[in-house]
Amino acid sequence: MASAPILAVTPQNNGSAFFSRSLSRPLTLALFAMLAGMHLSMAFGRAINWDEFFFYGQVEMLARGEFLKPLQTIHTRLFVWIAALPGDEVDHIIVARLFMLASLGAIGASIYGVASKFTDKQNAALCSAAYLGAGLVLQHGTSFRVDPMAAALLSLALLVLARSQMNWFHALAMGALCGLAAMVTIKVVLWLPAFAAVGVMQWHERGWDKGYVVRVAASVFAAAASFASLYAFHSMGADPDQANAAAQDIASSSIAKMFGFFNTPYLIFMVKGALTAIILAIGIVLVPFRLAKIDAHWTRRLAIAGLFFPILTPFFYHNSAPYLYTFILPPVAMACALSMPVLTKRYGAAAVAAIIALNAAAVWIVDERGMTGAQQEVIGGVHEIFPEPVSYFDCCSMVSTFSKSNTFRTPWGIERYLASGRPAMLEAMQTKPVPLLLANDTLFTGLFDGDDAITFHPDDAAALRNTYIPLWGDVFVAGKIVSAGDQLTWNVLVPGTYTVEGNVLIDGVGHTDGDLVQLDRGDVKLENRDGTEARLLWGAGTKAPSRPFPEEYWTLF
Repeated sequence: MASAPILAVTPQNNGSAFFSRSLSRPLTLALFAMLAGMHLSMAFGRAINWDEFFFYGQVEMLARGEFLKPLQTIHTRLFVWIAALPGDEVDHIIVARLFMLASLGAIGASIYGVASKFTDKQNAALCSAAYLGAGLVLQHGTSFRVDPMAAALLSLALLVLARSQMNWFHALAMGALCGLAAMVTIKVVLWLPAFAAVGVMQWHERGWDKGYVVRVAASVFAAAASFASLYAFHSMGADPDQANAAAQDIASSSIAKMFGFFNTPYLIFMVKGALTAIILAIGIVLVPFRLAKIDAHWTRRLAIAGLFFPILTPFFYHNSAPYLYTFILPPVAMACALSMPVLTKRYGAAAVAAIIALNAAAVWIVDERGMTGAQQEVIGGVHEIFPEPVSYFDCCSMVSTFSKSNTFRTPWGIERYLASGRPAMLEAMQTKPVPLLLANDTLFTGLFDGDDAITFHPDDAAALRNTYIPLWGDVFVAGKIVSAGDQLTWNVLVPGTYTVEGNVLIDGVGHTDGDLVQLDRGDVKLENRDGTEARLLWGAGTKAPSRPFPEEYWTLF
């Protein structure tokens, strides 16, 4: 049974083009072209975030044949070919960002398609534009994360549910999309109310047809089968017990940590999100009021409520960082089909479009771009110091072609690391040489500056301070500084060849500047009888690049 929009708006013209109730096709296309250009600029110019390095690091792990936890890493299969491209980590992530841009296109089209179920095409287009022009989406929508990919898959699946005839092909296609989305991230559960509510609306519009329920059930089965098949494929080659234990660990720890009312440090970003997306924010605020007033069947009101539900996520989901809004806002923008006509009727479609454009332009203008060059300087310097890959410690897999030997140092990652009670970094150093520490996080630099080391196990803190010395900016290498006249015993935790700088006695044997010495694990006695400082540096001929280390190479949220 066909359905009319919940709130149809009759275009009227009050004589002013700016306050026109209708938006011409050329202006609509110009708005979307402008937004697309801004997103493209962000994809190429915005600094790579630590999450993006982490996700790309997983791609490189797969390329090296290392074990990956099977849940939430299916993206590595989709992008493993990027590892073979020329260029460095930053270049490769920018290539991946172009696919995130395509994901945004799919999201925008899906918002338009679903919103037009409830309103006219003009207002549906503005719902889509309001999402694409939202500040947090503009800044993080093309980031190489799971959020844009999962949001695109779920948006397309929701479009199939809301707009298709739901024949067997549609049912199976929707299930396949949802199954793949669940492999991308288990956050798909946050969209369940939207799917359930829209499904009930569609069932009502089909006269409560039992056949529709059967096809939806088949879709759920297809989602489970798709998920299981992809999980089995992605786990091939790994020890089954190890893979299943890793999957259970992710699922259980996520449920235990991620949910709880007001259990997040990121609520403040809701304010930033609202201030940088004025039209979308007003539309969101208006939805509950419009929902209480409209004269529509309860299933249609339920559908809007289900689509609206994800905006509540930051109140009960721990990891509600700014990039999450790319993921949770698409169904909310669809729900704004109920409120957008109110704005266009009162102020005119052209004015609403102009505010969306100006709001996005303001975010784009002040956003700090051009930091990728500094990040490439850091990565290039590390590769210059270590021409061959080595194991290393850092916050986020910034040098993704090297093997990272510690956990991802997010607040949750640090919490889990400390809860384990194990000196995991010392244990890594005891099993393999880890000659590099990239202190690309203030918690590392604070450790070496003598500040409180509460984010490290005490044994790890002692081992790191005893093992690594600064070479070039935030690049630390295994080694030891022996001040003039000093005698000391050094516990070598990183075996290998060391380069001598200055003159030093090692276990009573004299070594001069430029000598190479092989050190095994264990204690060695060092003595400096000269009047100048001496150093031992891991590696043959290890030296810092001649250029200065970049002063800044991160952009905050």
